[in-house]
Amino acid sequence: MAKVAFLQKSPIEWLGIMYLSSMLKSHGHECRVYVEPFEKDDIARRAVEGGNDIVTFSCLTSDYPWALNKARAIKRISRVPLTVFGGTHVTLNPQEPILRPEVDVVCQGEGEQAMLELADAVDRKADFSRIPNLWLRREGSVRANAMRDLVADLDSLPFPDRKLYATYPFFDRQGNRPLHFSRGCPYGCSYCHNARKRALFTGKGKYVRWRSMESVLAEIDEIRRAGFVALLHFIDDSFGVNHEGLKAFLAELNKREGKRLAIHANMRAETVTEDLCEHFRAYGTDLLRIRIGVECGDERFRREVLKKELSNNDLLEAARLFRKYRIEFTTYNMVGLPGETLDQAMETFRLNLKLKPTLAICFLYQPYPGTNLTDDALKNGFLSPDMLKKIGLPEHEGYFHSKSVLCQPEIEKLENLQRIFSVAVKWRVPPRLVARVVSVKFLGPVFSKAYRAFIRYVTFRRRLRDKHGSPSWGIRQERK
Repeated sequence: MAKVAFLQKSPIEWLGIMYLSSMLKSHGHECRVYVEPFEKDDIARRAVEGGNDIVTFSCLTSDYPWALNKARAIKRISRVPLTVFGGTHVTLNPQEPILRPEVDVVCQGEGEQAMLELADAVDRKADFSRIPNLWLRREGSVRANAMRDLVADLDSLPFPDRKLYATYPFFDRQGNRPLHFSRGCPYGCSYCHNARKRALFTGKGKYVRWRSMESVLAEIDEIRRAGFVALLHFIDDSFGVNHEGLKAFLAELNKREGKRLAIHANMRAETVTEDLCEHFRAYGTDLLRIRIGVECGDERFRREVLKKELSNNDLLEAARLFRKYRIEFTTYNMVGLPGETLDQAMETFRLNLKLKPTLAICFLYQPYPGTNLTDDALKNGFLSPDMLKKIGLPEHEGYFHSKSVLCQPEIEKLENLQRIFSVAVKWRVPPRLVARVVSVKFLGPVFSKAYRAFIRYVTFRRRLRDKHGSPSWGIRQERK
């Protein structure tokens, strides 16, 4: 039996980690997660003192510098645990981390089978240098093993290990349970990791794969039995693409005994139809929390630069249907895009005033390494390689609301717009006034503090509502 530790920075139940844990535990290995905000002692020392054989980090770009610091701390204490880096960041950029002395192994792509084979080899003290998906160093050189095929049958995977986070009461109190219908995304937006991943996995099977409805329903039954649950958070990139499957799922879920559960999911605006909204209403529109991506209000920029084939009319129609059926919806927007002007960003603000969402969330664009839009930003001079390395550091946390790393005119004005965007849409502040206010650069720190306070307030209200089953708030009815 190998002992495997998962170290993470954010207080979130990571679905990918739970899948890895369930696969490892089902074959006799032992797993433990260490979540830094809930640990009194240093988690690097705890991971070593816990006698773990393997310590893993699942890295988003924003977490990567933190993970490197923890891996270095582990190596200073002991050489025993094997440090393994996986996740989206290293899948798209494996060459950089594998050259670092604090990183022993990089797992590229889906990790369930690769991590199982690694744990088996460590337990047997056998050679693991030829395991597909793994990158490692041997005799001063890097060995990059071939990619294995993607998991074709998602139903073959054991359900995520929901007990992994049970040592932390925080997660039980939240009642927010992540799960998914599918893996992969059928779209190719330039700012997203999926476009590059699809190319990376060429010849390795279908990129977009779906679980059966029976499997998802069985998992939800297991989630109910495991403890408190108020909301099912579907993390799918393509929730709603399979209309017939989604409608059948909602009908079956509605028949389940017990408290009806709220559903949180992302949808593309063009997949929102009257027929689907009728099924949403049959399930309970007060239980739905839908997010749709606007990204940019300039349709030409959205299509040509962001490679998102979506019209403003699609967005307006989706918003009209959501308001008609009183479905809570949030818009996701970005400002500070490569080459974007303040006038273009104000088009995003104006479009949101027309959409009238329950909440408009605006992110400051972050150029994540390995994505097509980041490559374009580097090529066109909006970004330097040195600035790209700063994402994840304190000043550029990479959580969509820190400072931008782009070098372009009006970037400070765009940062200010991002900080007041949500409140200005909610209170329907005239665009001309917004444009004037964001041009006052020295107000940036004030706007930043106000934005963080607003997000904390919104998050607190939503968690309270989901926990106690209170109805949706802020939905504007469609006038007849």
